[in-house]
Amino acid sequence: MTSDASAVTAPTHESIKETIESIVVALILAFIFRAFVVEAFVIPTGSMAPTLYGAHGMIVCQDCGTEFSYGLRDLGDTRRSSHVDSRAQAICPNCLAVNTDLKINDQKKNPETGDRILVLKWPFEIGVESLKPARWDVTVFKDPSDGTTNFIKRLVGLPNEVVAIIDGDFFTVPTSELSDKTMKEIEQQRHEKFLLRTNQRDKYLLQTGRPAGVLRKLPRFVMDELDAKMTIARKTSEAQQALWFLVYDHDYPPRTLDRGQPQWKAGGGEDSGWDTSTRRVRFVDKGRKDDYIELAGRQIRASNAYNISVRRSRQLPPFVGDQRVRFVLTPGSAQGSVEIRLHKLGRTFVASIDMNGKVSITESDIRNRKSKPVDLEAQLPNFAVGESVEVSFQNVDYRLTLRIGGVEVLASSSERDRPGYYGPVLSKLRRKPGRGRNFPSAPRLYAAGGDFDFTHLVVERDAYYYHQSGHSALPDLQWAPKSGWASAENPLLLRGHEYFMLGDNTSASKDSRLWNRWGSHLVARAEEFQLGTVPEDQLIGKAFFVYWPSPNRIEWLDWMPILKGSVVPDVGRMRWIR
Repeated sequence: MTSDASAVTAPTHESIKETIESIVVALILAFIFRAFVVEAFVIPTGSMAPTLYGAHGMIVCQDCGTEFSYGLRDLGDTRRSSHVDSRAQAICPNCLAVNTDLKINDQKKNPETGDRILVLKWPFEIGVESLKPARWDVTVFKDPSDGTTNFIKRLVGLPNEVVAIIDGDFFTVPTSELSDKTMKEIEQQRHEKFLLRTNQRDKYLLQTGRPAGVLRKLPRFVMDELDAKMTIARKTSEAQQALWFLVYDHDYPPRTLDRGQPQWKAGGGEDSGWDTSTRRVRFVDKGRKDDYIELAGRQIRASNAYNISVRRSRQLPPFVGDQRVRFVLTPGSAQGSVEIRLHKLGRTFVASIDMNGKVSITESDIRNRKSKPVDLEAQLPNFAVGESVEVSFQNVDYRLTLRIGGVEVLASSSERDRPGYYGPVLSKLRRKPGRGRNFPSAPRLYAAGGDFDFTHLVVERDAYYYHQSGHSALPDLQWAPKSGWASAENPLLLRGHEYFMLGDNTSASKDSRLWNRWGSHLVARAEEFQLGTVPEDQLIGKAFFVYWPSPNRIEWLDWMPILKGSVVPDVGRMRWIR
């Protein structure tokens, strides 16, 4: 029998060479993969919070037990606007308690670095349509001001659109739908913006007959056409899920309710059938017609607990009418009905659920409006006594939706000639943005004719795009609109190679609305570059996974010098990016 000598002989020169070649090839493939397919990034700031966290601290509220994050100042990043010092207050987003006793101010004791994410790079060259940029993608791109810093925002504006932010929502219209006369005016305004940006004052005066002062507003006929043709850019279901902000979760009520804290309060007085004293809200019918509870002690505004600051701003954030109420309903009887009421800009929308299976969405408080009120209904199987079911009613992006048991059973229409039409009147929103603000905005729950239990009762609000309007948004550009790019009064044209970006943390994000500088890499492009936009070749890719969330520090190991500051990855917060 012949022995296998190759199994015991020493490695030859050729085998060592092959091993080295294999390692080199593996490294080359890794670099190619990183350069063209997937790359890892670290989130430095909180402009996308709470979708993605930059450097921050975590707090468990002393009063209600809600865990929330707050931003930390990065001393090496001059772009950070929020910071923490000895006078700072961490205000709970759920119960509004001021958590000042916790050690939130020492960055050495309670810091968490930013999320680490994976970014899929778009293969434009091979023409994979499904991997190209899409609206609401969380996107990494080069900072237009220097061309080297990586920014991450949500892509909201696409090429060949005119876009505007009106009452916190994002509106668009394809340029192909606009008249030649309107497009000529919009193109002229964009050209004048370029002349002012490049300080060509003499040329500006020669072409317009006006001294270089403030960017010319679009004519009235242009704004009228935009008002008639612009539609709201509704979020995808995945993006919307990421952009719900907590208003109040009744699973975490304050331990000791103080004045000014949110609470579900009965509107029927002492003889009300509602009991909100525990996490399980209960209703027992007492024959009253209008027996309801209302979320009191809480104005639903576009605030974000992440944006901790030394003192509260004198200018309060705007009200947010886009809201969702959700809960688990357990009928205690075979009869009766439940109603959820949401309010927006003086309009009241009612979702009714009867135990016989009849459900509807109607509108009340109609006041001198020409359009028909929303009126929708459907028939479901009877609700079973003692059988719990998830219920949610939301008004978001001018779409009313009632979901029962995780299924959408009713929804309004965006088409004027369809039943249940619901949509904005842009001319009113643009010219009177404060209209309807004096009407009730807190959600209500009504019940009658039966007994019900409500658990996991949560109120949320949608993202609202705004910035503090008490100062110039673009202070370095005296000629620029005070309200920023793509504001209600200053729609923005996106040409075939331009994109528009917004941060989820809308009041603390320097995004397309506020860019006032451009780097040397864009100077040579002249009129091909426009402030407020990202050129297509500056896009890097789509963020899709948080592979290493902000780590948790193990505080109980601090007494051991060698282990002080030890951290562990928060595996539970690994997640897909929506």
